[in-house]
Amino acid sequence: MSHTRRRRRRRRRRYPQPRGAPPVKPPGAGHGNGHGTPISSPMATSSAISLMPSSAPSSPCSPPRTAPARRRSPADGGPSGDPRLSISTPATISAPNDIKRFSIVSKILSDHPGPARRFHFAVIRLQNEEEAKQIDNWFRSRALANLQELDFTFGPLEFIYGVYRYYRLPSSVLRFASTLVMARITCCDFPNEIAHFPLLKQLTLRRVSISDIVFRGMISACHVLETLHLEEIHDACCLRITSSTLRSIGTCCLRKGELIIEDAPRLERLLLSVAGDETIRVIRIRAPKLEILGALSPCISEIKIANLVFQGMIPANLKTPIRTVKVLALRVSIPDLSAVLDVLRCFPCLEKLYVTWNKYLKMKMKNLRQYDPLDPIECLETHLKKVVFRFYQGNEEDSGFAKFFILNTKVLKEMIFGVREKVNKKWVAAQHRLLKVKNRASQDAQFEFRYGPSECFDTHDLSIADPFTALI
Repeated sequence: MSHTRRRRRRRRRRYPQPRGAPPVKPPGAGHGNGHGTPISSPMATSSAISLMPSSAPSSPCSPPRTAPARRRSPADGGPSGDPRLSISTPATISAPNDIKRFSIVSKILSDHPGPARRFHFAVIRLQNEEEAKQIDNWFRSRALANLQELDFTFGPLEFIYGVYRYYRLPSSVLRFASTLVMARITCCDFPNEIAHFPLLKQLTLRRVSISDIVFRGMISACHVLETLHLEEIHDACCLRITSSTLRSIGTCCLRKGELIIEDAPRLERLLLSVAGDETIRVIRIRAPKLEILGALSPCISEIKIANLVFQGMIPANLKTPIRTVKVLALRVSIPDLSAVLDVLRCFPCLEKLYVTWNKYLKMKMKNLRQYDPLDPIECLETHLKKVVFRFYQGNEEDSGFAKFFILNTKVLKEMIFGVREKVNKKWVAAQHRLLKVKNRASQDAQFEFRYGPSECFDTHDLSIADPFTALI
């Protein structure tokens, strides 16, 4: 018997099949996915809807995933291929942006008995009244009765005279208020009803219209909220926050708004992302445990932390320093050393400093003192161990700014230069000579020129000790 015939006989014994049935390929054979499922099958491709056990890890920003195939049992019900799980398996329902998947989501929600743990829909574009009713029915379905994670985005209703109009948030969404742990809501108008979220720990509001009263009442009613991200909030002229549990607040594009953190005794991080053409009027902060702050910018017309007041980036006085802040980020228009040094005097226990140069910022500097070696800055003497420069070009201004820290930071361990273009060894060697690294104040200091795309900081990930590391 030939070797080929013996191999075929062994394969038939290993993978038996009914008489007359089409041949079945073993795992890894042909064009499958390594699990016996052809690539063309729904379970092998990135499907529109994914249903996963609740034990599967998920992130508010994670892409849709597909559950592994499993054998059906008579208890599952429904014809073969129906998108449903067993009653005992909590599900994650996720749908990318595709209008054709509207009906698929509706079918899963009507067929699945629940409970579903997470609902994510990338962009919901409503074309007519019927679809609006369908969305409302989604959130009233029994499958979502005890939802824990909610992440959805409405497409804008229309764009008139430079202003977006958004869909009103369906009131049926508020039925999850008592069970939600994470919520990310984008592009909608909030109702005037103040909802209570007793279990909510993470909240993201992006491009939403909400009144001052509703916002303040909602945040105050979140009794275990730990992280809050706010981006492009409309209608609310003043965002007031009072929370005994918040540990991290991130903001972006508040558009001439006012942020007042009235009382946040556990707040450790205030992450501010400010566009070049944006101006925040006033930020007042009462957070005695604040450790991570920034980016301070001239776009923030006034910021008051406890008794310390900055106007633009100029401290009004240097007599009330803040000793709790360990990590600080700054955005400046030019490498203005005097301006930065005055800021550093306000944070004597600073350990990490991030400086981003943006030539488009409007920055007026006046009445700035020159550095006096006889009046040293405490953090440069005893605490500052890491300095990062973003968008370093290596010209005379940039190198002169960086050289000061090399020659005066006594306990420096690491200095990173973020560059926009790839550099070679010859260029790096020339920079080392220009920066006088051989004369550095700290012999333990290491220098690195790093090229690569930067990422946005994550307001919600408290496991990352320093969220600004994503910027380099």
